[in-house]
Amino acid sequence: MEQHIRILKALHGDSFILNCVKGLQHGTIVVDGGPYRDNYKIVQILEEYESIDLMVVTHYDDDHIGGLLAYIEKHKDDRPFPIKEIWVNCSRQIPVSNTGNISFNQAKKLSNLLFDINKDLEEKGLPTVTWEPLILAGQRVQRPYADFLILSPEEESLSLNFFNFNSECGDISSRRSRQKSVLTKSLQELSTVAKKKVNLQNKQEVINLSSIAFVVSCDSFSALMMGDSYPSTIIKTLESNGFNNSDNRLRVSYTKIAHHGSAKNTSNTLLDMLECDTYIISTNGGNGVSCHPDRETIGNIAWHPNRNHNSPVNLVFNYPMGTIESIGYKFLNEGECDKDGSYINVYSNIDKLPV
Repeated sequence: MEQHIRILKALHGDSFILNCVKGLQHGTIVVDGGPYRDNYKIVQILEEYESIDLMVVTHYDDDHIGGLLAYIEKHKDDRPFPIKEIWVNCSRQIPVSNTGNISFNQAKKLSNLLFDINKDLEEKGLPTVTWEPLILAGQRVQRPYADFLILSPEEESLSLNFFNFNSECGDISSRRSRQKSVLTKSLQELSTVAKKKVNLQNKQEVINLSSIAFVVSCDSFSALMMGDSYPSTIIKTLESNGFNNSDNRLRVSYTKIAHHGSAKNTSNTLLDMLECDTYIISTNGGNGVSCHPDRETIGNIAWHPNRNHNSPVNLVFNYPMGTIESIGYKFLNEGECDKDGSYINVYSNIDKLPV
């Protein structure tokens, strides 16, 4: 089995397929599925696989859960059911309300589907889908095809997220500028901008704080998959597992930058704890409400204090740069990746990473 990471074109969302091998065992991992309105493309690709060993729904935003919900809806009556295990921190008992970017209704529908699927499988004496245990920071999970260290969420943030299911959520989105003015500031200057703390009164930020993030390791590669998580949680879990920013940094082949390159979800402190030279940013430029990636994030990747400027870092985008800039905004000046010590290789329109 070829080992690789597929970066699916999921509009402004995330969708990844990781083909993993450990010894003689192989497995297929699907992480998120992009928005529901573009689900047919994602579903078609997932149907290339006879079965999925693990499906991870990092959190409830439509641009992560939509395509996976559509796939499960389409194949809910398949026997055997094509998904062996699902990581999804949702509760069937929680009432939901529909909001702007948060897809509580989709989370509710997904948990209902899984409940009904398992009930039918159990009645027919077939293996059920593992999905109910909560996925929490600090857990170590071993599967025949890969090993995992869960970095997010913490139980407290997940509890707050569940509480928000019971409250009426208003308009949580805020329109953002396209940040054209930041082109006048160097990447090095932007890398020093202080990060704002997570606002626990903002339901969208709580949703992102409850995102599942993990390190997956197999024979040929390791990857840090951060969903839309925040660096504070990742840093805390890494430190509790003995990692630091000096003699024991986390070494991974790839890092999936959180929240499509949003500035608030990446920090110098986190990047200093990583030993990685390839960073994946999944976005087509944004959804009209938010524009991604933030130039500040590129500054952090290029100029965090522990960055080794003697070797390049690789930025991998899953859409053409022209598409990202036209939907979002221009976030790199001509030639600046090759000067002033930035030393960045930019790869766009990439759909598969060899490992």
